[in-house]
Amino acid sequence: MEIRRATERDEAGIRALFRMCFNRELSHEEWVWKYENAPWGSSAAVAIDGGEVVAHYGGLGVKFRCSDGTLDAFQPCDVMVHPGYRARMFSKRGLMVRVGEYFYATNRMDFAFGFPSERHAILGTKQLGYTEHNYVTVLKKGVSGSSSLKTCLLKVESGWDCITGEELDALWRSIRDSYELTIDKWSGYVFWRYRDRPLREYRPLILRSRYRGNLKALCIYSVEGMDLLIYDLFCPDETTGAFLGFIENLALRQGLVNMRLWLNPRERGYRKLVRSGFVPEKGIPYIFKIRGEGIDASFLLGSYCYSMGDYDAA
Repeated sequence: MEIRRATERDEAGIRALFRMCFNRELSHEEWVWKYENAPWGSSAAVAIDGGEVVAHYGGLGVKFRCSDGTLDAFQPCDVMVHPGYRARMFSKRGLMVRVGEYFYATNRMDFAFGFPSERHAILGTKQLGYTEHNYVTVLKKGVSGSSSLKTCLLKVESGWDCITGEELDALWRSIRDSYELTIDKWSGYVFWRYRDRPLREYRPLILRSRYRGNLKALCIYSVEGMDLLIYDLFCPDETTGAFLGFIENLALRQGLVNMRLWLNPRERGYRKLVRSGFVPEKGIPYIFKIRGEGIDASFLLGSYCYSMGDYDAA
C-alpha cells in the first residue's frame, strides 16, 4: 500500500470512494471548486492499494485573524476510508489514522479545525492528537413580527450582482477587529464560499443606507424546510437589531417558522440576541489539532467566533 499526496490524476478514484462512503456523487464541478479553486489552496493525502484509492484525507487551507496577527489553518474534509479497510475499534491504528498522520506531517499549519461527528471527534482525540471537543451553540428564534416593518433610513436588496468585492472588503475591515478569532472573511473567500459553490444556493440579504447607498450589513442565508439558516452575518453592533428585524421579516413573508444561527457565547452580541428572543441549543462538536507554538486549546475553543457557514464549507 502506498500513502502519498493526492494529485489531479486521482480525481476519478477520490470521487468513486466518495460515492461508496457517502452514497452520493461528488461532481467534477464540486471537486474543482473545493480542491483547485479554494482561495488559500487545499491539500489531500491518499492511500493507494492495487491502483485503487482506498483512503483519502483532504483539507482546505484557511487564514484566521486574531489580535496577534494571522494564523494558518487547515479544515479537514472528505475524510473517508473504503469499507473493507476500516478499523473496527478505537484501539486499532487504522488506515484513516495513518493517512491523517501523513497529512499533518506534510502540511505546515498552526492548527487544524473541524466539526466532526461525536464518534470521529473521540477518534481524533484518541489517535490523532486533537483537543477534547466542545459544542457549537445554536441560537433559535421563532418567527414573528409584521410584514410592514420599514425604516426611512435603510433599504434592503438581494442578489449577488447587487454587491461588489470592494464594498464587502470595506465592511469586513470595519468589523473584523471585534472578533477574537475568526476566519478572514474577505470578499474572495465569501464569493468562492457562497456565490460560486456548485449545486448549492446561498442567498445574500444586503442592507444599505437609503440615501447614500453605502453597504451597512450583509446576511448570507438559505432556507431548509421551515427554517431560515443564517450562514454568515456581517453587521456592526449598532445595526444588528434593525438588520435582524429585516431578516425576520423576510422569513415571515416566506411563511417560515424559525431562524437559526451559530454564535459563540463569548462573542459580541450574544446576550443581546438572547434578550431579543433567541434561545440557545446544543449543536454539533467542534475540535482542534494544535501544531504551532504558543497556542492552547482554551484559547481556540473559547475564542473561535464560528458561523454555520464555516462548517458547511467542508
